[in-house]
Amino acid sequence: MTYKNCDAVRAAGAAPLYRGQPGYTEGSRGLDRDSDGVACEN
Repeated sequence: MTYKNCDAVRAAGAAPLYRGQPGYTEGSRGLDRDSDGVACEN
């Protein structure tokens, strides 16, 4: 599963995503913009 953005992650009830989980992407083009291992935490 991949998500277009954090709104899609939240709509799916999957937020927050953690490094290693399906759908997690890292870096400026990913969902974890601060690269701390937690995506869509806010």
